[in-house]
Amino acid sequence: MSKSRVGPDERARLHEAASVLAGVRAATTLLNSPGEIGDERRASMAAMVQSELERLERMVRRQQEEAVGTVIPESAAGELRAEVIDLDAVVSAMVLAHEAKGTTVTWRPSRMLALGDSDQLTEALNVLLDNAAAHGSGPVRIDVGGAGPANTSVEIAVTDHGSGVAPELRRRIFAWGVSRPGSTGQGVGLHAARDLMERQGGYLELAETGERTTFVLGIPMLGCIDDRADDRAGDGAGEHDTPTQGGRSGVAA
Repeated sequence: MSKSRVGPDERARLHEAASVLAGVRAATTLLNSPGEIGDERRASMAAMVQSELERLERMVRRQQEEAVGTVIPESAAGELRAEVIDLDAVVSAMVLAHEAKGTTVTWRPSRMLALGDSDQLTEALNVLLDNAAAHGSGPVRIDVGGAGPANTSVEIAVTDHGSGVAPELRRRIFAWGVSRPGSTGQGVGLHAARDLMERQGGYLELAETGERTTFVLGIPMLGCIDDRADDRAGDGAGEHDTPTQGGRSGVAA
């Protein structure tokens, strides 16, 4: 009898599903703990749990469809799923999920829009935050901003305060099965995250930042949410520069 084997794509999806479930479980514990979080944060976290469960459902459904051949994987079809992505919505959901698991994340809303696949972007960002929590120390910082000579891309940089990536590992960090010394991981996440970004016309790079570790996600930029309606409602100047607090202990970048 032949032994069934789990391929790279399936392993990557299992890796992501396990991370989603860990975040949902941690958030559910907080939601069921009276007095642990305020009403506003409780509502945001409940919405995040619902969103993550729906993403997990789509992930499983697509894997089932690919297994029986009713859909063609994007990488094989050469086609991209493109949608307008509210980057603040993606980042804030991941901040909540990871702060529920005990990671302090600092970030500032950008009001930027991108063009791509929101599920794939969320999955890639989730990998980077998992990686930062596992290998870094102290708070994790997320910075969102335009990139390129004409701001053709928007970048999401995830920085931890760990010891950095060893020079001999830097060139191989995105290869399948490569992990840092002492890591309990399988070397799946970063490879899968880069593949997900490249499928939608983006990229994932390891930045040169000395001792700190910074991974940068890039995705085609669509623009920014229009502030004019808010400005007409009042003086509004600088209103949208106010940092958003993340999770139970998050602080502004």
